[in-house]
Amino acid sequence: MEGPLQHRFSLVVATLGRVEEIERLLMSLVAQQRRDLEVLFVDQNGDDRLVPVLARFSQEIDIVHIRSVEKGVCRARNRGAAQSRGIWLMFPDDDCWYPGDFFRTLEALMALEPADIYSGRPTAPDGRTIMGSFATETTVLTRDTVWNTLMEWIVVVRKPVFEAAGGFDAALGPGSGTIWGAHEVQDMVLKCLETGASGQYYPTLTAHHPEDHGDRRTRENAQKMYRYGAGLGYVLRRHGFSMGRFLPEILRPLAGILVYGLKGDRAMARRSRHLLLGRLQGWRTAPARNTAPQTVLKPVSPKV
Repeated sequence: MEGPLQHRFSLVVATLGRVEEIERLLMSLVAQQRRDLEVLFVDQNGDDRLVPVLARFSQEIDIVHIRSVEKGVCRARNRGAAQSRGIWLMFPDDDCWYPGDFFRTLEALMALEPADIYSGRPTAPDGRTIMGSFATETTVLTRDTVWNTLMEWIVVVRKPVFEAAGGFDAALGPGSGTIWGAHEVQDMVLKCLETGASGQYYPTLTAHHPEDHGDRRTRENAQKMYRYGAGLGYVLRRHGFSMGRFLPEILRPLAGILVYGLKGDRAMARRSRHLLLGRLQGWRTAPARNTAPQTVLKPVSPKV
């Protein structure tokens, strides 16, 4: 049986394979100097690698260690959220970390504009926006704005709102076992908005994450783009977006195929082709609006 809400913030961390990054995250949370936080680690490792680091910080912050044999980031987040005791939920990546004034900034923004969901901007420690293009002005969260205002580890949502929306869709995101490998946070927030929840994005609310400097020209990266594209197509159609809204998401990678093809850049043309095919496949395989998917599909590797 779930206990009473005893904390202001519950941070649910799905983790697999990391140790040093967990230590950095915990150090950043201890530096907040707050006693109203709990951190729930949903541990998908098959060993005890996290036990020493969690024990080392357990006297400074409330830590809940949850073992899980199930894989999938959204399954882990839902399991941790179900055991949380906080009024507000957050979902840090296991390799992100927070500036020392994060919660002071968040509470000031909460006092400024009451809402059910708050989101912020991902940055490098020097303040540069990372991991995509994000709105530069304060923005109300709507169906049209969730695409450049959300990053999982800088979203704060009221627990009752999260529960009323059904939490994360376990068929989305890394480790889901489906082709729909991304945009799980957009799906979750859209579901919350559909219940009547309100949300605010603030570019001044920032947190940090390692930048992705991986080689975009590899076959592995192309497959990742396929899964990301499939997630986008799935979420757009699932939430009733029109073909007119989806069309630009098709035209951009199509243009990439043509441009890179003319340049003779086969690797980048392949990447654009995978992104295009993923988006088309995600749109095609999306279930009826707001229902759970019934099929698990594997990524397709188009011939080069």
